[in-house]
Amino acid sequence: MKTVFITGASGTMGSEALIQIAHTGKFRCRILLRPKKTNIRLAKKLQKNELIEVLFGNIRNYDDCLTAVKGADYVLHCAAIIPPAADHDPDETLATNYLGTKNLLKAVVSNGQIEKTKFIYVGTVAEYGNRTFKHPWGRVGDPLMPSVFDIYAASKVKAEREVIESSLCWVSLRQSGILYDDVLFNNMHDGLMFHTCWNAPIEWATAKTSGLLLKNLVEKDSDGTLNAGFWKKVYNIGNGKTARVTGFETLDRGFKMMGRGANEIFNPEWNVTRNFHCMWFSDSHILNDYLDFQHEGFEDFFARLEKKLRYFKLGKPFPHLIKYFAIMPLLRTNNAPVFWITHNLTKRVNAFFGSIEAYRALARSWDHFPLMCKNQNPETGAFWDYEKMKDESLLVQNGFLLNHGYDETKKNEELGIEDIKEAAAFRGGKCISKTMTRGDMYSPLQWQCHNGHCFEASPYLVLKTGHWCPECCNCPPWNFGELAKHIPFYAQLWYDDHGAGETESYSAQDGRDILAYEKRARHNLSKLPKNDFLEVC
Repeated sequence: MKTVFITGASGTMGSEALIQIAHTGKFRCRILLRPKKTNIRLAKKLQKNELIEVLFGNIRNYDDCLTAVKGADYVLHCAAIIPPAADHDPDETLATNYLGTKNLLKAVVSNGQIEKTKFIYVGTVAEYGNRTFKHPWGRVGDPLMPSVFDIYAASKVKAEREVIESSLCWVSLRQSGILYDDVLFNNMHDGLMFHTCWNAPIEWATAKTSGLLLKNLVEKDSDGTLNAGFWKKVYNIGNGKTARVTGFETLDRGFKMMGRGANEIFNPEWNVTRNFHCMWFSDSHILNDYLDFQHEGFEDFFARLEKKLRYFKLGKPFPHLIKYFAIMPLLRTNNAPVFWITHNLTKRVNAFFGSIEAYRALARSWDHFPLMCKNQNPETGAFWDYEKMKDESLLVQNGFLLNHGYDETKKNEELGIEDIKEAAAFRGGKCISKTMTRGDMYSPLQWQCHNGHCFEASPYLVLKTGHWCPECCNCPPWNFGELAKHIPFYAQLWYDDHGAGETESYSAQDGRDILAYEKRARHNLSKLPKNDFLEVC
């Protein structure tokens, strides 16, 4: 019986994977939990299943990792500190998400398990950064441009690079946003929901389908029915056509469980206009072809949740109470855009709105705020064919697919040094290596970026995954405005929602601006006078 070691088993995706894999009765499941009260209670419950082994420790501790991966046939690395917690503790986030991943990789090697253990890394759509109606569709190989201050995304980019360039048999799965049963309850204590752009294209995944994906992966691989070509690749996780909506549609559907729409609960200017993440995946079908998991769409999920939370309908007669007592208090938390405005956090305002002037110019009425899901061009308000925009057969015609800098009609085995040089030039640099074995995508080559940094990377990493220079293209700092001037690969996306003059750089220290308020107020609400607050709202 094979052993599956799962990190993040107390989280959304990891817990669902554990449940579904353990339920097969075909695997020994080992998990690593941090020693805290909630996890101790969880361990007692899980250990009633004799096939589940619980260890206590932390992936930040290398010795814990050595013990946890010993003898494992699969490592399912789901653990990560995610927003909003990541926004409030950048040091812990980087240490856990990046250094924790390095510890696990090193532990597999140190245990002499390179040939035995397969490493399954869960990445994130946040690695790509913001998308607008100009390029709502994305795919693996698109540039990785984490949104400003998104230390979670930055840490995942760093960690993924380590996985891809490791000596292990690996796969990286870039997970989209996950819908799960407690999604509404868990987002009612922080201003994170206001980071979702109303016109952001989102292809959702769900907890159940994500668990099914991982269950099918280990099950198919262990019984020999998973194609060997699956490994050493990066894939996007999304639930396909029926899961593609916008930010507005998402919040609107959630509050319709209470019998009300987003336009009755929110003001349009409360949410940011850029610097988010998510997209519609033009390639999410590839992973589904391997693992057959896309069995719950957007409406399927909410219809199921609606039946579970029937009492939500009791809020229908009281939209103003929901707005004033459930939503508006969140505007005064330090992770909310209104807080940044009222406290003159200029860096955040610039990053998420463009400028204070751009924020003040936003429509305060839904009648004048254009939504692309309602066939309106988000910039002009003119007619915009939303259904045509979502038509996968028109992706090339609509100009939605980004250029990756080389002839993508070629198969991997056909790619040679000239293709490599072409891709490097599109990234503003060059390939220093003079030769390569045609079709060899994993032997490292020597590269140089426009800033003169020399680095080693495999052709697969550069051409197929969106990674580039590990020094100047490694957040923080977030300085894509300056990089876009030299890197056409970035420019084709950056200028969708940034002007040519926007070259402001954002440092790690800039991202600590909200932490000063937490230290002073210890998570209390702002002491801003009520009249000033309501005037901004």
